[in-house]
Amino acid sequence: MTDGMKEIHDYAKATLGKVPEVVDLLGRINENLAKEQFRENKALYLGRKNVERKLLPLIALAVSAANGQKDSVNLHFSLAKKFGAEPLEILDALKVAKMVLMSSTVSSLKASLPIIEESARGNRKSEEVERIISRIKERTNVEGLPENIIALSNLSFDLFSEHLKEKSELMTPFLLDVKFVYLVAYAVSVSINSLECTLTYLKQFFKAGGTVAEIEDALAISRFITGNKVFITSAETLKRLAVKNVE
Repeated sequence: MTDGMKEIHDYAKATLGKVPEVVDLLGRINENLAKEQFRENKALYLGRKNVERKLLPLIALAVSAANGQKDSVNLHFSLAKKFGAEPLEILDALKVAKMVLMSSTVSSLKASLPIIEESARGNRKSEEVERIISRIKERTNVEGLPENIIALSNLSFDLFSEHLKEKSELMTPFLLDVKFVYLVAYAVSVSINSLECTLTYLKQFFKAGGTVAEIEDALAISRFITGNKVFITSAETLKRLAVKNVE
C-alpha cells in the first residue's frame, strides 16, 4: 500500500470506522481517482465547519435516501450515530426528504394546469383556499404558498388539503431545530433539481435564522452525495475492473 492510500485508509477508519467499499475499489483500480475521492470527501462533506458535526451525516443521509442510495444511507446512518445524532433526529431528516420528494411531484403543475382544465374543470374552492392561506400566513409568518401549491388547489381541493396535512406532519420535527429542517429540505431539493422547492425552503431557512455559511455546507454535501451515487451504483462494475486490474 502506498503512503497516499495509507492516508486514505487511516482517515476512513478514523471517521467511518471502516474503509468504504467504493474507496477501496477505486484505490485498486486507479490511485489518483481514489485520492480525488478522498479530497472531495474532506472538502465537500466531512471537512465542513459551518454546521454542527452531527448534522453533516444527517444532510448526507437525507440526500442519499431521496436519491434511492441504500448503501449510502446505511453508511451515513452509522456515521450519524457515531457523531451523536439521536434516533428521532435521524427520523426527522428522513421525514423531510420524503416531503421534498412529494412536493416536487407538483413542480410542473402551474404550467400544466391550463392544459388539464381544457378537459375538465378543476375542483375550485377559492374562498376556502384563501382562508387557509391567510391562516398559514398568520401562523408561520410566510408570505404565501408556492405557486404550484396554489395551482394544486385549483386542480383538486382534496389534494391541496392533503398536501398541507402531509407538510404539517413531515416538516414538524421531533428533535431537530426547525432551521435545520429547512436546511435539509434545501439540500434535498438541490439534489433532485427541484427549483421551486429549492427557493421555497431557502427562504424559510433564512427566515428561521439560517446563514449563508450554513447554506454553503449544505450545497457542498448535496453536490458530493449526488455526484457520488455514480460510484455507489457502479460498485459491481468497479469490482470487475479491480479484478481485471489485478490480473
